[in-house]
Amino acid sequence: MALWSRRSALLAAPAMAAGGLVVAGALPASAATSDALTFVASRATSSPLDKAVVGTTFGALLTLFDANSAAAGDGSMFGTVVNVTVDNPAKLIVQMKIVLRLSAGAKGELHLSSMHAMVVPSPVQNPLAIVGGTGQYANARGEGTITYPTPDRINITLNVAT
Repeated sequence: MALWSRRSALLAAPAMAAGGLVVAGALPASAATSDALTFVASRATSSPLDKAVVGTTFGALLTLFDANSAAAGDGSMFGTVVNVTVDNPAKLIVQMKIVLRLSAGAKGELHLSSMHAMVVPSPVQNPLAIVGGTGQYANARGEGTITYPTPDRINITLNVAT
């Protein structure tokens, strides 16, 4: 039997231990930590969306600040318009990916995803999913919100589990 197939068979086969079934190679669950993070982002550069139609892609480079207005890193937003509503004014429904590169305190990236109505300005809290990250946030999961209080300001609040 080849080494790789013997290893695969060992990993796939359950083993019996006192007190119950144990999967070979399983690690004990570690204690997860949770952080509440708040950022204010300003658009350093941005694609125009004034003539957006379904299929329009857009991007923005962000400068990040923490809740105390201290520099916290940078980031980017990349999205696609998936619908334009008939409301007056029309709302853009966007599918968006966001990467936040954190440089103050915690180091690493947070990767976010969302589909929501992008109305600027608006106090509406749109949902965000934390889908991963790098560095300190390599195993990040969770959720949060994004709001657009002014054309050049974006508020992001996250509940990050690592």
